[in-house]
Amino acid sequence: MSIRPLPIFSTEQALFDGLSRRDERAYSFLYAETYPSFRYWVLTNSGSEMDAEDAFQKGLMSFLLNLETGQYQLQTGTRITTVVFEYCKRVWLTELKSARLQKRAVMPDTIDSIDTMDVAKDMERMEVVNAVRQSLGQLKDECRKLIEWFYVDDLSLREIAERLGMKESSVKSKRYDCAEKLKAFYQQTATKLGL
Repeated sequence: MSIRPLPIFSTEQALFDGLSRRDERAYSFLYAETYPSFRYWVLTNSGSEMDAEDAFQKGLMSFLLNLETGQYQLQTGTRITTVVFEYCKRVWLTELKSARLQKRAVMPDTIDSIDTMDVAKDMERMEVVNAVRQSLGQLKDECRKLIEWFYVDDLSLREIAERLGMKESSVKSKRYDCAEKLKAFYQQTATKLGL
């Protein structure tokens, strides 16, 4: 039995199709092609290694959810790695603006786009994305919607409260509870997958 080599996704359509099929090799390829340059960008824009990992995972999850729900469609001339980089960059810029980081981080005056750099591949990290997807699927419908509205659609807590017919403070508390449930499901899934 011969071992098949990892496919090279030579066209954007091939990568898009692979991601749409939830092909682990497409996830690995996307991670390896995007994370190193994003990590470098965060480190040069008031962030740490952990900040880069967190922002990348959030941005990538938003992108994959949008792809899965059909909100993201491949457009001619667009590189998926560039789109993912932009999703992740938006997450980090939002973090920089938040009150939590205002005291220790300075918002950059300019933001340069960085082409993906050819850096050693770190394929197994994309298993994390798969674990997050599985964990999200275990949440009850209302929790899953709340997480998607907040992290993917960038709705404010006030907008979510209006949609759910709840007080903003209750939504804030529910979002925390849902995030904790997602974290618990993720830890179980990650343990099963040996991550």
